[in-house]
Amino acid sequence: MMQSSHKKWGKLASLGAVAVLSFSVLAACGDKADSGKDTGNDTGVTDTGKTDSQTKDTSKVLATYDGGTVTENQFNEEMNVMKFLQPTYASMMDSAEIKNYLLDQQIAYQYLDGKASDAEKKKGAEMAKEQIDQFKTQVGDEQLLSMLEQQNVSEEQLSGYMTKVMTAVQYMSGQVTDEEVQKEYDSNKEAYVTADVRHILIGLTDAEGKERTDAEAKKLADEVKAKLDKGEDFAALAKEYSEDPGSAENGGLYEDQPVSNWVEEFKKATLEQKVGVVGDPVKTEYGYHIIKVEKRNDTLNDEVKESVRSALASTKLNEFMENDLKGITKSKEEFKDEEAPAAEGTDGTSTEGTPADGTSTDGAEVEGTDQGAATDQGTDAPAADESGDAGSDAGTSTDGK
Repeated sequence: MMQSSHKKWGKLASLGAVAVLSFSVLAACGDKADSGKDTGNDTGVTDTGKTDSQTKDTSKVLATYDGGTVTENQFNEEMNVMKFLQPTYASMMDSAEIKNYLLDQQIAYQYLDGKASDAEKKKGAEMAKEQIDQFKTQVGDEQLLSMLEQQNVSEEQLSGYMTKVMTAVQYMSGQVTDEEVQKEYDSNKEAYVTADVRHILIGLTDAEGKERTDAEAKKLADEVKAKLDKGEDFAALAKEYSEDPGSAENGGLYEDQPVSNWVEEFKKATLEQKVGVVGDPVKTEYGYHIIKVEKRNDTLNDEVKESVRSALASTKLNEFMENDLKGITKSKEEFKDEEAPAAEGTDGTSTEGTPADGTSTDGAEVEGTDQGAATDQGTDAPAADESGDAGSDAGTSTDGK
């Protein structure tokens, strides 16, 4: 309810960041990084991009890089995985621009997977398994299998892909120094503060949908605050009065949440109120909030260090894509969108009843036309739009906030 707007996928480059940070939103079960078993498409390709010694991948090589290749079968397999993980953007992935980016991304992940140490690969596999198991618990086995089947993706393919991505993150995490972690934390501290917060929202619309005036909402919020000051139970009052569907039934509790997720007024109160003390009602665009901060983590402990390190690893991965990938890529096929057919009469062909050479059907020259010219000056059709830009933005929401 109190979550602020976040940037969605706007430009193409954001695909890389999503690949690292958000693929855990959708995932399947499986925990082996180098299974080499049948993946359901008969390519015999393992998650690291190498071919199984018993089943050769004979499909076309789309790219070569220092240490390996990417084949057409491998690329198509990962495209299916991408469409499963990000179904909202599946239609965009058929554009040449995005295909070219995803091929670059695949080269990068395979290359970094090859550079990673055994410890980094082990950690990457553990991270992938944790996130995969979490999603499996959320949706259940049958629903998961149905979702995978729709995109022609096997559990093993998805597990291998997730492991490879997380291994790349781990490799880049190993390139982040302690000094870089401290500097990032000091510069963007609010982005890493988390808190356990209870709140009661008195909205500008009541439970029956009837609008309240600002004064009416403030009056009711003050009455609820007075009850809390007299010692009444916060969780019980939240269930009775709060109009935030994301937390009311949980006694108003949001647990271990990034403070930066919330709208400015709510965030400010969470950062500044004394822990354990119920503050005065705070007004936001949603109404009035009575807030109690139960715990606030605003120090650079080991857990926060890992969060900062992961964020910096993502930045380093994007920098690798932009600055270093070209140097390790030896050859790469470029995808191109199909050109739209030219409008009739603009490509040298005649319009109805008029040959392209400017003569009439009986061989006489058509009045007002130059031989070999188009039949009507200025009728050239505009070039087809081939931008392929994934320019639409999409938001994120969690916990009904």
